[in-house]
Amino acid sequence: MLKKREPGRRRHPDRARTAAWRILSDWERRKGPLEGLRDRALSESSYSHLDRALIMELTQGVPRHRLIIDHWILNLLDRPGRDLPIPVLTALRLGIYQLLFLHKIPAHAAVGATVNLVKRSEFEGFAPLVNAVLRRAASTSLPPVPEAGEDPLHHLEVVTSSPGWLVDRLVKFRGLAEARLILQALNRPGPLTMRANTLRIDRESLLDKLDSLGVSARAGRLSPDAVILGSGTAPAAIPPFQNGLCTVQDEGAQLIAPLLGPEPGERLLDACAAPGGKAGHLAQLVGDDALILAVDHSRTRVRMMTRSLARLRVTCVRAVVADARNLPILSTAPVNGVLVDAPCSGTGVLRRHPEGKWRKDAAGVVSLIQIQEDLISAASAVLPRGGRLLYTTCSILREENEDVVDRTLARGSHSLADLRKGTDLPDDLFTARGEMRTWPHLHDCDGFYAALLVKET
Repeated sequence: MLKKREPGRRRHPDRARTAAWRILSDWERRKGPLEGLRDRALSESSYSHLDRALIMELTQGVPRHRLIIDHWILNLLDRPGRDLPIPVLTALRLGIYQLLFLHKIPAHAAVGATVNLVKRSEFEGFAPLVNAVLRRAASTSLPPVPEAGEDPLHHLEVVTSSPGWLVDRLVKFRGLAEARLILQALNRPGPLTMRANTLRIDRESLLDKLDSLGVSARAGRLSPDAVILGSGTAPAAIPPFQNGLCTVQDEGAQLIAPLLGPEPGERLLDACAAPGGKAGHLAQLVGDDALILAVDHSRTRVRMMTRSLARLRVTCVRAVVADARNLPILSTAPVNGVLVDAPCSGTGVLRRHPEGKWRKDAAGVVSLIQIQEDLISAASAVLPRGGRLLYTTCSILREENEDVVDRTLARGSHSLADLRKGTDLPDDLFTARGEMRTWPHLHDCDGFYAALLVKET
């Protein structure tokens, strides 16, 4: 990340650290979503490519490892119970993260820059404390973590920097050993993956084009359209992306749309469509020859989806601002298939959105489950007998996936199709009854669940 200086441009790493400090402090004070705060900060100022990379690294890395960083800070303070202002605690987290996770940054730079940004702020009185804690972290052994033998769940919570409610659910679902592997995988940043827009180019031609531009890329392992970019490549800066030959989409997400079995000429509904990745993929699969209604309740996100689909030159998608739980636009015209990509805990995409660990809890999951079931009910109402409903989430929790499907099946109006039939995907992608599950620790992609329901009555 910090290997070489861009020719002709001066770097200001302290400026990048200051930006990261402000973004994270505002996020901790709940002034907005982390991604939105970061995008706003980057749009309001001119940063070099390397400074942007450092801002991204810090604002992703600190939330990713926040719990174990806080454990170390607590044990490095002279007065462990001292209540620190959020910006001061955030500065300590930034400094510890650079010291203990970013080994290419010299210790003196991490300590000095962090102390200086506190000195230049209204919290300058805390600069000696920040200096002392960071110097201890740089020169002494790290405080030990809780022993696994004494409390296995708390140990796993701290060493993987995961909220206790998530650890508890994963251990009950998959067992202690596999839960550890899953949580460790969620702490590793995922590869940057694109989907070739096969309406305009095939994957091999896209790889050749990227190679001619000097862009490092390789074919994905699971999706026939997946292209994995080398580190340090910004998709928006490369001509194939700008010209609509590809779009960013995790390889696991690329497996979802084909499971609906879309056919040319069909009328399809994407019930929770924005930002449009799966709607665009459905259009690819039918050769842009269908009517795909892409519904989302957010006008802002629908505008974003519309721009993305226009870049890909997709014409068969009609974007609609609406709540998918109430679809009067479809009341007189049944559809052949519905994709319900339901709002969920996002526990399967924590590699890309680590801040999500600290913005969801067990009570929030319960609320989401009700929304998921309402969406299935509304989607089913617009399907004729024999119509297909693909229910999918980016959650790895049983409560949001198998349990939701089980309750739907118990009502007797749907049957569960076996997604293993007619596919050459690896067996370990599927459950014993034919649902699909991708796991970060097994497949090096985000965690997704999908079940295909067929309407019987």
